Amino acid sequence: MIPMNHSFQTMLRYVPLCALCLLMLSCVEADERVTLPNEDDFELISRGLDGLKVNELKLVGDKLYALTNDGIYHGNVEGGNLQLLGLKGKNLTSAVVFSSTEILASLWDLDGTWDQVAELYYTSDGGDTWTTLDHNFGGEIQEPVFHFAWNPEQPDKMYATGYQVVAESTDKGVTWTPVWGDFDMFANRMRVFINPQLPNELWAGGQGAIENGYLVHLKNGQEEGFWNTLVPNPTTVKKVAFDKQTPQSIYVGWEGELSRSQNNGQSWQKLIDRHEESHFFFGIGVSTQNPEVVVAGKWAKTDEPQPLELMYSTNKGQSWTEVAFSSVQFGGILDLVLVSRPAGERIFVGLDKGGVYEIKWNR
Repeated sequence: MIPMNHSFQTMLRYVPLCALCLLMLSCVEADERVTLPNEDDFELISRGLDGLKVNELKLVGDKLYALTNDGIYHGNVEGGNLQLLGLKGKNLTSAVVFSSTEILASLWDLDGTWDQVAELYYTSDGGDTWTTLDHNFGGEIQEPVFHFAWNPEQPDKMYATGYQVVAESTDKGVTWTPVWGDFDMFANRMRVFINPQLPNELWAGGQGAIENGYLVHLKNGQEEGFWNTLVPNPTTVKKVAFDKQTPQSIYVGWEGELSRSQNNGQSWQKLIDRHEESHFFFGIGVSTQNPEVVVAGKWAKTDEPQPLELMYSTNKGQSWTEVAFSSVQFGGILDLVLVSRPAGERIFVGLDKGGVYEIKWNR
């Protein structure tokens, strides 16, 4: 059961490819600056794990990691199928890859009686052995870690989210202190992201008890901004991405919408509206070679097959072009990692029951 220990006042605050794989090329709010891609611009490559739900992708050095509903997998970013690293049979929501040998992963499962099973698993030998970590996340009540955030430039600090809490650890996940919200809240989970160019600034968000979405901006552990009417409900925050060349430029993926601020949250612009379709924007990437280039991926809440569709913009989201890949049956995107190269973009997507694919975009 979801815990319900919080004050009424607090609750009220949160209420208010190949060419054969291309199915279609369609413009979304296109203008004269958009150039339709040629057939050879995109190449779709399977990286394995077909049938698995990929909850999160991590790119660390030359390694790509996938947190799935059947363990953690990894492989060389340059090619080849991802291979099992450990924890097979376990639903892993997030991880911190401190190094190729040291990893902390979070498990969240239901045991069939609707009692939650939440654990943190740790390895210091590259996945040869895993141990459960003795920790105090959640306080006296067992609470899952839904999402981790860690910046290697500040290796002694890491962050994690629960139902409605952002907590900090300075000992690699053993002890946790809430910096926003609290443990044991009646809500529907959060995610947290560190601005890589402004590492003292966190962006986090989630959904309250009645499907009310919210976004919070923290600076040096203090709340700088809070939005709970920015996007129509029901909604929730699924991804925050940053323009590394202009760190005040923030992209937020919601249920139903992708929005952007160019001034660190002082004002916002809606870039994509999918409220009618209830599309969740788990995937956002900003090119480090050309920040005009932004890619996005969506997921629909269904157990049925759904198309793999990539949206991209060449003008910072003012207009979008959509590419669909018909060869992928389960194409709902649950995470996206963008690797920029001078010749183009390498886009890795983790899919709901579809495994991991790489989309090479030769611009």
